[in-house]
Amino acid sequence: MVSERENADPFRALKWSDLNKWADSRTTSRGKDHQQTGKVEKIRRTPEGKLLAMVRGRKEYFAEVTLENGVLNSICTCPVAHDCKHGVAVVLEYLELLKQGKEVPVLSEGDTFLLRARRMQEGAETFESLKPGKSSRMPLREWLEGLNKGELVDILMEFSEKSPVFGNYLRDRQDLAMENIGGILGSIYSELDLLWGDAQEYEPWDYESTRHDFSNVQARMEILHDAEHYDELISIGKEIMDRYEYIVEYDSEGEIGMEISDCMSIVFKALSASFRPVHERMLEALEFELKDEFDIIGEHKFWGEELPPEEWKSFAEILKNRLHEIEEGYFPDYSKSDRDHVVDRLVQALQNAGLFEEAIHLCEREAEEKGSYVRLVGMLLESGQKEKAKEWIYRGIRETRKKPRITTQLRQTLLEIKEKEGDLFFVASLQTENFFRDPNLSSYLDMWIAAEKAGIWQEVREKAHRYLENGEIPSIRLKNRAEILIIPGTLPATGLLDPDDFREIKPPVLDLLIKIAIEEKAPDEVVRWYRELKKGGETAKRYAYHIDENKISNAVHEKYPDIATEIWKKLAEELISKTNVNTYGEAAVHLRKIKETMEAGGQKREWEIYLRGIREENKRKKRLIEILDTLGKERIIEE
Repeated sequence: MVSERENADPFRALKWSDLNKWADSRTTSRGKDHQQTGKVEKIRRTPEGKLLAMVRGRKEYFAEVTLENGVLNSICTCPVAHDCKHGVAVVLEYLELLKQGKEVPVLSEGDTFLLRARRMQEGAETFESLKPGKSSRMPLREWLEGLNKGELVDILMEFSEKSPVFGNYLRDRQDLAMENIGGILGSIYSELDLLWGDAQEYEPWDYESTRHDFSNVQARMEILHDAEHYDELISIGKEIMDRYEYIVEYDSEGEIGMEISDCMSIVFKALSASFRPVHERMLEALEFELKDEFDIIGEHKFWGEELPPEEWKSFAEILKNRLHEIEEGYFPDYSKSDRDHVVDRLVQALQNAGLFEEAIHLCEREAEEKGSYVRLVGMLLESGQKEKAKEWIYRGIRETRKKPRITTQLRQTLLEIKEKEGDLFFVASLQTENFFRDPNLSSYLDMWIAAEKAGIWQEVREKAHRYLENGEIPSIRLKNRAEILIIPGTLPATGLLDPDDFREIKPPVLDLLIKIAIEEKAPDEVVRWYRELKKGGETAKRYAYHIDENKISNAVHEKYPDIATEIWKKLAEELISKTNVNTYGEAAVHLRKIKETMEAGGQKREWEIYLRGIREENKRKKRLIEILDTLGKERIIEE
C-alpha cells in the first residue's frame, strides 16, 4: 500500500534501483560522495514540487530535479547539463533531511534564489524577464531620449569600462566614423592570432580551461557587414579557413569548428550582399567549400537564393573550365571528393540555367567514366524519368559489384521505388537478397518486415535459418537465363543477384542466431545457441567476441533464471576484479539483477550467502563495500 506521505511526496518512496536506472551506478556513487561531503547547499522545493539546490564542485552549480510518474529527470548548470552527479546529490540530501525529520522550505514564485537558478539554467533570459508581473517603467528608448548628451556620454563611458566587449564595439564604431577600416581589420587578425595560439593549449575536459571565445571577432565582423565592407569579410573568411586546417588536430570536441561556423555564416551573408557579379560570388562560395574538409560550413542559404539564369550559365562555364583543368593536372591537390563536389555544383548550375539535357548528359558521362551512378539516378528520378533511372540502376550494379558502397546505395534506391509502386514481393525478394549478401541483425529485421508484409515470412524465415545453421543457400539459376531466384517458388527474381554476392559463412553463425532469438523473444532458442557457444571449439571462439552476454541474461531470466544469474555473476565478478572505482558501479547493476532474480525464485538466503562472500573477498575495497551496502536496502528511506 502506498502511504499518504508517499502520495504527497513521491521522492520519499525512491529506491536505490531507481537512482541507478536514472543516472547509472557510477554517477549515483559520485553523487553520494558529493552529498556525504556536504557539497549540497540551500536545498529547496519549488512551487511545482521539484527539488532545487546549489551544489559546489569546481564551480557553483544549480541542479533541479523532477519526479513525475516514477521517472526522475534533472537539469544542471554544470557541463553535463542533465542527469548528473549533482542531481543525484540533491535527491540524496533531500531524503537525508526527511530521515532526520527536517522540513525543506518551499520557494515562492518570486524568490530570488529560484530566479537566480532559472536565469543560469536558461542563459538567454535576463533577470528582469524572470520577475513576475509587469514592469511600470517606461520603454528604454523613451528613457534614453529624455537624457541630455552629457548624461548619455557618462552612461556609455561607464558601461564601456565595465564591459570590454561594449568598449571594443564603441572603439570600432569610432574607427568606422573616421574611415579607419584598417584598425578594425588589425584587431580581428590580432584576435585570431591569439585564438589560434590558445587553441593548441585548450583541454575540453578541464573545467578550469578557458573556452575559445570568438565573440569579439564575430562582433567586429558584424560591424564590417553592417558597414557594407563585404570584400574585407570574404578575405577574413579565407584566412579563417586556411588557419583552421593547421589547428584542427587540437579541436577534438569540435568547439572551435562551431565558433568558426558562426564566423563563416557572416562571411556567406557578405557573399550574398556583395557588389561583385553573382557568378564570381558563386566561385568564392565554392572555394570556401573546397577548403572545408571537416564540414564546418554546412549548406548555406546562398545557394538557395533566386539568381538570374544567365549568372548560373556563366558559373557553369567557369566550372566546365575548372573540370577540364583538373583532368589536365592543374589541380594536383584536389581529392576525388573535391572533384565530385565541383561536378555537383556544375550539375546544379546547368539545371538552374535551364540546360537540363546538358546536365543529364554530364551525369551520364560521369557515371560511365567515374562510376557516379548514384548522382545520375537521383537526377533522372528528380526529372520524372523513373524507367530510365531503373535501367541505370541495373547497369550501375553490374558495373560496380566490387564497390559495395555504390551497389548498396543503388539497391536502396530501387527498393524505395518498388515500395512506392507497392510491389511487395519484389521488395521482399530484394531485402532477402540483402540478407544473404550481408547476414546481420539489421538486414534480418528488414527482411522480416518486408516478407511479413508480403505474407511469406514463415517460408523466408525457414530458409534464412537453414542458411545460418547449416550454410544452405536456397538459390537456383533459371533455365536459359542469367537470373537467379533467391528462394524458388516463393520470391521473384530481381535480376540483380550474382553467385559471387553470397557472403561466405561458417555455420552455425552463433552470435547472429542468438541476436535473432533475442529479437524474436524466443528464450528457448537463445539458450539453445548459447549452450552451443559454451561448448567451445573454434566456431564458438570466433563468435564469442560478438556476444553481449548481458542481453542474453535479460532475455532468458524469467524462464531460465539459473542461466541468467550465472552470466550476471560472471560479469559482475570480472568488473570487480579490475579494482577500478568506475567498474564497481557497473558491477552493481548486475548484482542487483541477481538479487531480484534469486529473491523472485525463492532463493533469498542463497543471495545473501553469495553477497556475503563477495563482501568478504573484497573487504578492503572501501568504495565497493559502500555500493554493496545499498544492495541490501530496497528503499533509500527505510520506514
